[in-house]
Amino acid sequence: MPRLPLEKWAEIRARRETGASFGTLAREFGVSKTAIMKRAKAEGWGDGSDIAGLVRDRAMAKVAGLVAGPRQKREEALEQAAESAAALLERQRNDWEAHRQRHGHLPEGFEDAKLAKITAEMLILRQKGERAAWGLDGDAARPQITIVREW
Repeated sequence: MPRLPLEKWAEIRARRETGASFGTLAREFGVSKTAIMKRAKAEGWGDGSDIAGLVRDRAMAKVAGLVAGPRQKREEALEQAAESAAALLERQRNDWEAHRQRHGHLPEGFEDAKLAKITAEMLILRQKGERAAWGLDGDAARPQITIVREW
């Protein structure tokens, strides 16, 4: 097999470190799987197992507006994201207050109690989803991104 230029090896390494399999890379670049495996071991390439966390963090930063353009500073983007999250939390508090105003502390009849329970469960589900989408509940609420690698 012909020797690959360094640029191609750099491309192979980048693809491997983002989860591409040795077999896929061998087929795409016309190099033996063994040659790629030896080079990866010798140079200490990553296998893409850490890429899911990196992708998730970068996606969350983009959603929050932290990937600033030339005119937007990081602090401004952080402030804007914090204001949006605070507005969400304030709206969620208002939703619960409206629920309390409508249904009171303890509904009197069975039908009123049933409606109060259903609307409370709907609020819980909606707000849990919103908080997860905004990443407001820590690591447990972060969306899970799974990278499937071929071997």
